[in-house]
Parts: sequence; structure tokens; C-alpha cells
Amino acid sequence: MTYSFAGEIFEVFAYTADGFAEWAARDMERFRPVIVEMLVHGFPVRRDRTLDALRTFWADRLAEGPTLADAESRLRRYIITDLLDDLRDATDPLEKQVISGLLFERTAELMLLLTGKWIGTGKWLPRRLREWDATRAQALAEPLVSGDHAALAEQVHAELDRAGGRVQAGFRR
Repeated sequence: MTYSFAGEIFEVFAYTADGFAEWAARDMERFRPVIVEMLVHGFPVRRDRTLDALRTFWADRLAEGPTLADAESRLRRYIITDLLDDLRDATDPLEKQVISGLLFERTAELMLLLTGKWIGTGKWLPRRLREWDATRAQALAEPLVSGDHAALAEQVHAELDRAGGRVQAGFRR
């Protein structure tokens, strides 16, 4: 539930133990452990041994980082390959912008996941990428921010090569 108090907006996330475990597992499977991060790093309103035990348990899972299965890696590389080809073929300026944003997002996610780092959405994706490797984050972000679609395509291709290369012909989902 979202509240407003003294000009500030804040959200309350309340779960039963089973409900939390279900949502936490779902977030971890999607490589975006939002509620786990809130539990481990958030400000507790009420603290007891149960909370401490939950925090310890989930902090350990968080510290393990994600594991990207080969099939998931190939699917992600396939999607990036397809978007990369779409960007190189695009002539419409709006299409180029949209595809560029998607390419940044998908490529950044792959970069993080292949190194055992959790991903994020919105502002959290570039933050996590910079936290992991500021140099590679800048190399991917700079052509996106400047609108240099050709340079973005080159950088994405370089990251795709690091990840195992393009996936296209013969790929099955």
C-alpha cells in the first residue's frame, strides 16, 4: 500500500511468511530480487528474532548471485542478435531510438547475469551495471546517450562476442 505523510510518499510491503517466500522465489527466478533486497537492506519497522533469521537466510541467497543456464543465455543472445539486426536495418528515427533502448537493456542484463550479478529495471539497471564495471557500463551507455546508433551496435556486438556470440540460425526456443 502506498501512503503520503508529511509530503513524502512511502510504500508498505506486508506479507505472510508463505507469501513472502513465494514472491521472493519468483523474483529470484526472474533475476530481480526486489523484495529480498528490501528485506535485507531495508529499514525494519519491527524487529525480532524471526526477522533476523529471515534476513540472514535471504542475505545468503542474495550473496550467491544468479546462475544463468546455458538455454537462458542462448535465448538472451538470440534476442539481442535479433534486436541488433533490427537496429542495423532501421531507417525510422523513432524505431532506432526504441530499439537502442531495448538493446541497452537486454545487453546490460546479459552482462550482469553472466558474471553472477542481479539485474534491475529502470534506474536500477544502469546503477547495477556501473556498480559492477563502470568502464564497460560507460562503453555501453555512451553511444546510447549520444544517439550514436552505429557505435551502440558495435559495442553491443562486442559484448555479444564476450557472451558467446550471436545466436540465430538453428536456434529453437
